[in-house]
Amino acid sequence: MSIAGLSWRKEEEDTAAGARVFTDFVRSLDPRGEPEPRRLAVVRDVLRAALRGELRRRGLWTAPPDYVGVVGCTSWDEALEELLSECYAFVFVDRLRSLQAQLQVKPNIDGLVFLNVRHFLHERQKESDPLGAQVFQVLQSAVRAAVAAGELHVLTGDARIRNETVLGFSPDADPASAVGRDLRASAARWNDALLPDLVTLRGRREAEVVERLRERLADLRDEGIAAFRFKDLIDPLKADVRTRWAALLDHESGEPAFERGADEAARSVRLVRPDTSFEERQLYRRLVACVLAAIERLDVNEKTRGYLSTLWQFLRVQAMGAAAGEGRPSQRRIGDLLGIPRERLKDFYKTLGRLLEECRAANSGKPSVTPLPGELAPDGRRGIAP
Repeated sequence: MSIAGLSWRKEEEDTAAGARVFTDFVRSLDPRGEPEPRRLAVVRDVLRAALRGELRRRGLWTAPPDYVGVVGCTSWDEALEELLSECYAFVFVDRLRSLQAQLQVKPNIDGLVFLNVRHFLHERQKESDPLGAQVFQVLQSAVRAAVAAGELHVLTGDARIRNETVLGFSPDADPASAVGRDLRASAARWNDALLPDLVTLRGRREAEVVERLRERLADLRDEGIAAFRFKDLIDPLKADVRTRWAALLDHESGEPAFERGADEAARSVRLVRPDTSFEERQLYRRLVACVLAAIERLDVNEKTRGYLSTLWQFLRVQAMGAAAGEGRPSQRRIGDLLGIPRERLKDFYKTLGRLLEECRAANSGKPSVTPLPGELAPDGRRGIAP
């Protein structure tokens, strides 16, 4: 049996041996009435503990709460209550029918509820911390490829590669040697060569970044490191990316963010952080995916398609990582950063603006877009900000 299978089996045994709080709660729910207050209070306490434990497992307990979409809170003690309410709705409202269906074939669904808690935080982190989510995905893919090729070996922990997975360059490496590894210097060196591609590339081009990062893993072995914990590599890698990205997006005074030609105005395309409601997040995801799909359908050459896709992903990450209203990087900086000819940026912004308008019209619901002050729109209206 795989390590992942053993982990899941142990979780099921642990929950079966416990009070089956979630299982008993779902059995007691009456769709026509409210949950019994005392039972609900117990469930919230257990769910709160599960959230706290998962936040710690993901390394988020020492990170700002806005990494999972909770804004305006200075501590997790305060933010946890808001997160608890949304997690309860995610598990016991949106997925209640599924849980009740599982009760028809399983005597205990507590393990499934814990899995849903993990899915909830995964979705929130992916939406609210796109930089961290993207870096995790690329590094995880690189490590999995190295394991599949026999270049790395899972010594302890989840074979799917999670934070607590310990990896070694030999199957006989001592897992204890991974304790206390400081890999910040390695992470910084790697990002010298990997940014901005590590963040902006998707699809086929993302596979190239995964391969480049996989090759970097051998540097650790050359430095005399026999084993390391995935968390000790991903955490400094994400932290360094966030720091560098913030610096790259610093506004350059004296140069306009977007230019307008003598006879034609350029449209400004800017994403803003989606509302934290479920409907807004769903619409935001649809808009992002719709524009990416529209880019793939354009009758342009592959180089132009790659420029458009990279610029769109850059705008998405820029907006998700910064509060609305902050300064934007200049066109010169964007062109240098993304390797896009500066003289073509104006046309690319116009194309993305047109695709965004089409996607907005194709999707129903409250738009997660707001006007951007400025005289940048071709028809004299305010510039559109996705």
